[in-house]
Amino acid sequence: MDASEALKVIRHSLHDLAQPLAAVTGLVDLLLLEHRNNCSQPEEIQLISDKLEEVLEIISHIRQTAREAVPELSEEIMPPERRVN
Repeated sequence: MDASEALKVIRHSLHDLAQPLAAVTGLVDLLLLEHRNNCSQPEEIQLISDKLEEVLEIISHIRQTAREAVPELSEEIMPPERRVN
């Protein structure tokens, strides 16, 4: 596997990782909104949300770095066999 192919695999893997993390972040934020006033530990829930956002930002930064390293991959997010049109 050459470097550009490896970067493509990394970008796709990061995309696949980011999707469930984004869903969890949304659920944690919803939990925080729904229970902010009657929750005994809103700070802990907020901390979870903040840390999930940090992870998503790191993933985004790595994906951007890979995209810049191999510009011709910038149009591809998923391999053709996984795309839904």
